[in-house]
Amino acid sequence: MTFTFRNDQPDLAIDILKEVGQWLVDNDRQLWNVDTLTPENLLDEHTTGNLYVMYADRGDGTEPEPAAVFILQWKDPLFWPDVPDNTSAFIHKLAIRRPFSGQNLFAAILDFVRDECLKRGIRVFQLETDATKPKLMQFYERYGFQPTYQKQITEFGDTFLCQFYIIKF
Repeated sequence: MTFTFRNDQPDLAIDILKEVGQWLVDNDRQLWNVDTLTPENLLDEHTTGNLYVMYADRGDGTEPEPAAVFILQWKDPLFWPDVPDNTSAFIHKLAIRRPFSGQNLFAAILDFVRDECLKRGIRVFQLETDATKPKLMQFYERYGFQPTYQKQITEFGDTFLCQFYIIKF
């Protein structure tokens, strides 16, 4: 499978976020309140143009399919206010569509982020996740992310405990 990334389809990206978010709710794995996944909440000066749709080409002659979405930021005043602009990458709202689950798409996303970072001279990639989801935390740690600290965060009216992670290239 080969992958391409587009950052010019915010409506499609938000639809995919809602699709995956609803699947998570339906399977007792909620990460986000699906009703908060709106352009008004997700698109601002730091995220517009940074909401990516990952397309998977199966190499079988069919059209590439949207497989995943994520926000890739270079400044993050909500979760990482002490990190100077353009010194780290930050990823948010990573969602992989169910037909692509278990196919190691995160490795391709990590490669994409690494390439984007290196183009900018950035060697640090950070993320945070719900600290009450041990399987999700183990997932990121399998890819080499190192836990740093935990902190309460409020986003869209919901407060949760975040586990913060870092990886250096």
